[in-house]
Amino acid sequence: MVRYYGYIEGYYGRMLSWNERAGILDTLRILRLNTYLYAPKEDPYHRREWKTPYPAAWLRAFARFAAAGRRAGVAVVPAVAPGLSFDYRSAGDHRILIDKCIALARCGARTIALLMDDIPAALPRSCRREFRSLGQAHGVLLARLMEGLSRRAQGTGLWFCPTIYADQIAQADPDARGYLDDLAQSMPRDIPLLWTGPRIVSPAITAKTIRTATRLFGRRIIIWDNLYANDYCPTRLFVGPYAGRSADLGSAAQGVLLNPTGLPDTDAFLLSLLAGFVKGKSAATTWRTATAAHAVPAAFNAVRRFFGLPGDRPSPADRKAGARISYARALKHLVWEWKAPLQREWYPFLYMLETDLLLLARKRTPGDRAWIRKKYAPVLASILIRQ
Repeated sequence: MVRYYGYIEGYYGRMLSWNERAGILDTLRILRLNTYLYAPKEDPYHRREWKTPYPAAWLRAFARFAAAGRRAGVAVVPAVAPGLSFDYRSAGDHRILIDKCIALARCGARTIALLMDDIPAALPRSCRREFRSLGQAHGVLLARLMEGLSRRAQGTGLWFCPTIYADQIAQADPDARGYLDDLAQSMPRDIPLLWTGPRIVSPAITAKTIRTATRLFGRRIIIWDNLYANDYCPTRLFVGPYAGRSADLGSAAQGVLLNPTGLPDTDAFLLSLLAGFVKGKSAATTWRTATAAHAVPAAFNAVRRFFGLPGDRPSPADRKAGARISYARALKHLVWEWKAPLQREWYPFLYMLETDLLLLARKRTPGDRAWIRKKYAPVLASILIRQ
């Protein structure tokens, strides 16, 4: 069984350029990771306007990118996400979707991903006489799509991201009841499933925590890991050790892909953490190696906890006066003296951390009020001054 480790361009709010994608490909090659899943939410032809064919110029650029991936030993997997407007009864919608996938296959993609994430879990009312659930509708669609690919682009594989892609969603949405069971019963058995784990952003992913998916779909699970994603809160940055992922994932799942930040140098750094995990190295050891390789100054260790992982919690030591002094010294160097590609991407986050910590230390004197007005937007500044 082929195992897939690599990168997902799957975030909201950002799209990479072809040059930036080529840089990520090169990083994957160097790190011996083998997959690039192309699924940016901001590509209109991928999601919102999926019925519109990709322009010829885009298809030529994608073909060059897929060819570069083959030379690098990286599978480029383009995705189509039609769920916002797909009519499961419409022969026309089925034909448009298959045509779009065939166009991508003819550009050199050997696997296509169908994404039905981030849409309502309820079956459209117009389809309820034909299908018992959205899960069954998706299973039938996958079977039809696979049949179309086998006729017109033989050898092209298919992946699927379901509407219920985490235990958290299954437990929170009453419409999710039965979705996964019906999907498992109706979809072709050899299609890998993308799954984020127990939560959309999972603090821990182990063989045990993905049993909901593996019970139904076996080892055909590929982890879509949102640990470092920040598109749901772009003012935050997570770059801590790749922790909470157990070694037994290798025997329970078919691979792990990172859906990170859309900041190319940051994502190259984060991919090196995934590569360490693939090689069986500890998260702490890999993080030290990666920070040294990317020339991250030792001063970053003083403020590292502010940029750790989404599940991190403060400790009493974080609030001590001595800690605040060490933060100030470190941030002076990181904001004003450190110069490197990573620093250019991390600068806004480091700068605002320095500003926010300084705000906490100020006493709201007239001079402080002028400083606040300089550092913050007018409405926010007026609120902060009154506190």
